[in-house]
Amino acid sequence: MSDVQGMSGVGALAGAELPQPRMSISEILLMIGIAAMDANDDRIRLAYAKVQQNNKDLQELNKAMAYLAAHKDKDLNKGDVIDPSAKPPLTLGDVLDKFGVSYSATDGKIGKDQFAKIETAVKGASDALGGTNQIDMMKLQSTLNKQNEMSQMVSNNMSKLNQMTMSIIGNMR
Repeated sequence: MSDVQGMSGVGALAGAELPQPRMSISEILLMIGIAAMDANDDRIRLAYAKVQQNNKDLQELNKAMAYLAAHKDKDLNKGDVIDPSAKPPLTLGDVLDKFGVSYSATDGKIGKDQFAKIETAVKGASDALGGTNQIDMMKLQSTLNKQNEMSQMVSNNMSKLNQMTMSIIGNMR
């Protein structure tokens, strides 16, 4: 058995097909690089989706904070619409429930005495999510950097293979 065939565990771990026994190191690296880029694509999609969701959640919290600021010292109703353009329309109760802000409502009404507690909790949730979003964005940037490195490696290997082929063709002339 050749050394390359004996490395089947390495090829399987890299997610690449088993290399042919006569493949050069550059060709093997090229295959591994392409497989790594494919795997990294999924990580990029997941990280991007997480950042998008964080941004959507931050928008909801900001709308809730703006609503609370505009309705200070007024009666609140958990059914109050804070974003009529959302499908379905986003209510104050939706945001409070989604982010675990505790409140008590009688017949849908939220007492004025809870206003400060709700406002502080919404601001705290927004701050916490903002910090989490920064970390998620750094992870996304790191994943994109890894993708760029892999792309550069694949490009370099393709260039080397092309140079070798052109050299062989030049020698045949």
